[in-house]
Amino acid sequence: MCGRYCIAASPGELSERFQVQVPKSYAPRYNIAPSEPVLVIISPGTGHDVKTGVFGFSSGLKNRVINARVESILEKTLFNSHLKTGRCLIPASGYFEWSLDKGKKTPYYIYIPNTPIISFAGLIRTVHERNEIVIITTEAPEPMHTIHNRMPLVLSLIGEEEYLSGKNPFLVEQYDMSEYRMHQVSDRVNRAGEDDLEIIRPVSTRNAQQTLI
Repeated sequence: MCGRYCIAASPGELSERFQVQVPKSYAPRYNIAPSEPVLVIISPGTGHDVKTGVFGFSSGLKNRVINARVESILEKTLFNSHLKTGRCLIPASGYFEWSLDKGKKTPYYIYIPNTPIISFAGLIRTVHERNEIVIITTEAPEPMHTIHNRMPLVLSLIGEEEYLSGKNPFLVEQYDMSEYRMHQVSDRVNRAGEDDLEIIRPVSTRNAQQTLI
């Protein structure tokens, strides 16, 4: 499950990357959690545009849904109808996952070095005039699989346009899996209200205490 991610890019970087007008309300976020505001990129026909919404489908559902599995997305009524009209790119700099060892969860930040903006494949729907957004996930390769068996579907530049133009999400081009890197981060990421650059910095563990590197 991908439930936390970071978008550290400036408004100018986002604008240049996607050729869009970034809303004045936008600011870099280092620990985006479910139910919080997010920014996405859509393709209304020609070029790109920006929409904002909340992270997770919740309206009319018993529990908030934040991810859609790419392997079964065409079979799920909750998602497949939005593949026609609700495809979007979710700009990110990286995402977080937690390893589980003997009941202890350890957070890691996963990213692609020298690539400040990547795109998750996403879906957006509008319910009662509110936009809701989910991240499409896929099977995680090694070494990320040792942390968690799922990860966001991260699109290459070609894959972004393939996805927005309607290609089967399972067949779109992804980033080379060998490019990913990860490092342990502070337990502060566990608290949704914590949101600053230190969240994504690596830590070392000395004498059972975490130390920023």
